[in-house]
Amino acid sequence: MFGRFLLRSGILFLLALMLASGANAQAPPARDARALLETGRLELTQVEAALQRETLDDKRLSELRTRLDPIALAIEQLIQREQPRADEVKARLDRLGPAPEPGKGITESADVVKDRAEQQKAWQEIEEPLRLARALALRVQQLQDAISERRRENFARAILKQGPSLLAPSLWLDVSRALPQDAAAFRFLMRQWVEAIVGHFDWYEMVLIAVFFAVAFAGLPKARNWIRSGSFAGRIDLESEVEPKRIDRVLVGLRRVLLTAVAPAILLYLLLQMFRNFGLLPGRTDSVMVSITNGIAFVFGMSGLAAGVLSPFRSQWRLFMLPDRVAIELWRTIGAIATILAVAKVFEAVQSANVASLPLTVVTKGLFAVLLAARLMHGLRRAFRTKIDEKTGEIEDRVGSHLILPRLIGWIVCIVVILAALFGYVALAAFLVQQIAWLLILTLVSTLILVLIEEMIGSGLSSRGALGRRLREATGLAAGSLDQASVLVSGLASLIVYVSVVMLALAPWGVDSSNLFGNLRAAFFGFEVGGVTISLSTIALALVLFLGGILVTKAIQNWLDTHYLPHTGLDIGLRNSIRTIFGYVGFIIAASLALGQAGFSLDKIAIVAGALSVGIGFGLQSIVGNFVSGLILLWERPIRVGDWIVVGEEQGTVKRINVRATEIQTFDRASLIIPNSEFIGGRVKNWMHSDRTGRIIIPINVDYESDPDQVQQLLRDAALAHREVMSEPAPIVIFKNLGESGLDFELRCFCDVDAMLVTRSELLFDIFRRLRAAKIEVPYPTRRLEITNMPGTGAGSFVATERSPEPPKSAT
Repeated sequence: MFGRFLLRSGILFLLALMLASGANAQAPPARDARALLETGRLELTQVEAALQRETLDDKRLSELRTRLDPIALAIEQLIQREQPRADEVKARLDRLGPAPEPGKGITESADVVKDRAEQQKAWQEIEEPLRLARALALRVQQLQDAISERRRENFARAILKQGPSLLAPSLWLDVSRALPQDAAAFRFLMRQWVEAIVGHFDWYEMVLIAVFFAVAFAGLPKARNWIRSGSFAGRIDLESEVEPKRIDRVLVGLRRVLLTAVAPAILLYLLLQMFRNFGLLPGRTDSVMVSITNGIAFVFGMSGLAAGVLSPFRSQWRLFMLPDRVAIELWRTIGAIATILAVAKVFEAVQSANVASLPLTVVTKGLFAVLLAARLMHGLRRAFRTKIDEKTGEIEDRVGSHLILPRLIGWIVCIVVILAALFGYVALAAFLVQQIAWLLILTLVSTLILVLIEEMIGSGLSSRGALGRRLREATGLAAGSLDQASVLVSGLASLIVYVSVVMLALAPWGVDSSNLFGNLRAAFFGFEVGGVTISLSTIALALVLFLGGILVTKAIQNWLDTHYLPHTGLDIGLRNSIRTIFGYVGFIIAASLALGQAGFSLDKIAIVAGALSVGIGFGLQSIVGNFVSGLILLWERPIRVGDWIVVGEEQGTVKRINVRATEIQTFDRASLIIPNSEFIGGRVKNWMHSDRTGRIIIPINVDYESDPDQVQQLLRDAALAHREVMSEPAPIVIFKNLGESGLDFELRCFCDVDAMLVTRSELLFDIFRRLRAAKIEVPYPTRRLEITNMPGTGAGSFVATERSPEPPKSAT
């Protein structure tokens, strides 16, 4: 057996050595690959021979499964290393083409013939190991499946094996017969232990152990006060009546776990190591002491986890809204379950050391399983009991309504455990109680982790958190975008936790945990679908590179906006164009890095682009046209951010020039989205293209009795008196026409385009006041109506003149 162990160890060491040397070499010789494959083939042959035996327990099957992992990893890395070389050689052969057939008069140069021969030789040297590696990979997968199936069969056979019932008198009779012998073996074990302690226990060892206990008993209260005082992970007042933040609750829960679970476990294992070093654990007593140490550490650990999550005696520090009675009873129940399991494991270790009889082992396991199930049922009943009014029959106090499903599952499992033990399925009962404890551990640990993820990432990375605020200051990200990113990241982390919990929960139920982790590793580091390798790790790294590139681009854009561009003297439109173009360049660079990491080379991208060219030519034509138009707008800058433009019947201020469309805010405060192609192919009126000067034209009509020179001076003075009217170019007054009802003038002046509407209105007010002060009348509109040959009037005509809104003054 020892020789076989050395042989197997040497083979595994050789595999690891070849794997390490292959990772450092760029192009290992073909003989190294063949040697690696031959070593793997020999190991697989041994595993297959071991599987032919019918009597293989779960431990032996697990060892065989573990031996397959390095072989599979070595083969996978060999294929990943050699496949690119094979592709390169194949591409060269395809470029050279096949050799011409003899007799067709086609000749090739000696260099081409030599090159083709060399490439074919290299292709054969690489392709043959690759074929062998793929065959071995399939063989490894088949062996892994076979081992997993055997383990599932063993698991089902073990837990469903029926033995004597706990109520069977024959079982208790067998226990009574074997009990004296088992008690004698236990006394012998204890006497051997005491003799070893008395014979090997020197005075300095006693002093060291006494000092150890003194330091432990003195240090734990001080550590408790140190953690409680807030000196660890920030100052938090546990006695405060103020409602604490949830992140503070999580930190307090972690402190309780550290104090109650981790510190005692460290001290216990240090004490165990001291006993071993002093030679105080002879023979079979070592396993008993290990079981005692593990049991005590388990009790402290479960109690600490339950206290960290439930906070039984401080409701304000509880992670979830539970009544005090429920939290206290659940905490006590978890502690009692941990104690029962720890005592059961100690009994099991003692019986194993004594080689106790089978009836006593069966009774011990069955009784502890029933005791644990009964204690869990008692705790559930006390924690979630409801009060019913005796007079009305209505429920007065209903608690834990949102925990109905877990409570129901707990009751069903407890009943199954008791029935299984009573009907002889003691192994099933013992297995179920172990899974109860395992699920409790997973639930408590995952709860702490999930709440920590939610607070540290979901809240801390949001726009309201400290980390989120710093990230916004550095990159200029919008609050909504940062909130979405924090939700996505926290959701992804929570999903990983949930998947891990499900895997760990399923592992003891005959589901091969190593197979699960192997599948996860294959999915994470690469698997093939239809000849295409999909690697989640590569995709994740590509996403990280892309997001990192986007964040760096945002940070540089924010620096340009806030630090550099304001000192250049450029107008806001040009600054926006520079910022936008830099964003496009950063996006292209980040996308190129991500695609390169994902394995998309330029030739593959060209193939994809060629395949999509038809779709771009038809379905995406308008989108591509708008994108190109957006680039032209940013380069030629016919319109800029902040310009007042008129497009058709719509006008407004340019707010943002995007890749596909431009956003305009109308004067009605409405957002108008116009495709960029309309600005390039259509007519656009830009009030601010060359400068911000706008002209105001105000027509004025005065009575014929008014002095034209006086009117001209009055209009010019009104224009020059306004603060928004420019003195250069100077305002002018034009005597435009002799109208039907008066003299027509026009005041033309210039001002800033943003003030045109207000300036025009204020000028009209001022001109009206000046005209009234100068007693210059503004005539009413006059209509002249002439009717000839009107019936009943004889020869002649009828002419009527009307000045609205007054009635006609004369008619002839």
